[in-house]
Amino acid sequence: MTLCIAWKNNGIVHFASDSRLTIAKNSFADVGVKVLSIPYHILHPAEEKCGNNRSVAFEGELGMCFAGSAVNSLTIKESLVEVLKTLQHVPGHTDTSMASLAKFIFTTYRVISQRVCETSIGRNGTASIMIGGLCPIEKSVRVFLFSTDAQNNHSCKEILTDANHEFLGSGKDVAERNLPQNPTDIDYMNILKLVIDEPSVESVGGNVQYGEFKNDQFVVYGIMELGVTVHYWRAALDLNSDDFIGNSSAFIPGFPYIDPFSTLGV
Repeated sequence: MTLCIAWKNNGIVHFASDSRLTIAKNSFADVGVKVLSIPYHILHPAEEKCGNNRSVAFEGELGMCFAGSAVNSLTIKESLVEVLKTLQHVPGHTDTSMASLAKFIFTTYRVISQRVCETSIGRNGTASIMIGGLCPIEKSVRVFLFSTDAQNNHSCKEILTDANHEFLGSGKDVAERNLPQNPTDIDYMNILKLVIDEPSVESVGGNVQYGEFKNDQFVVYGIMELGVTVHYWRAALDLNSDDFIGNSSAFIPGFPYIDPFSTLGV
């Protein structure tokens, strides 16, 4: 499982999570990428005089965060990466709102989740996924939660409309109990770190992951950890370690980095 948090503060929507994956019963690895971006392109129909060339009507980046089965969630993510590359709309007919896009994504979620949960993995294959993005129609970020119950029934609902946050995963109860009233951005990050460090919640752990919506993009940040040694974390990877800095390829990862425990909301 995990602890996945979505919250809205001062009009900005944020996603954050831990990095732990449950590999088998009582077996964990802190290697999951649980906060990630998915680009999408909605194309105009091909114009008669232009052959098969189609221009882009709408494009942007969706944010995704998940709790539950990594097999299910990451298969859904890979499928979405493929199908969202080249969507096409029909002018004057297709609803191009974020709600309509979420409905399309939900179909992918439902088909894959149902098939995964019908295998021997059963209920251990369930996953809850949050997807958000800037609505091309309303010009505001909207977030939708996809979930599956014990009977393998699937649901989709919009969140962050009446409440300022949504917690998912096995760390939810501990997070809710310790969240202060009128929480700030840093409070949410501190709650995430508290649950990561809580020994009684074995299924939550590893490095913090964080992203926020900026205009039509979902910006995922590397996490800077300052000390005697400076770490630049992206899930399990320290991109400032000798493994990367000393690599003969000489590529430098281009993530923006922040220390979310001191800079968010400041």
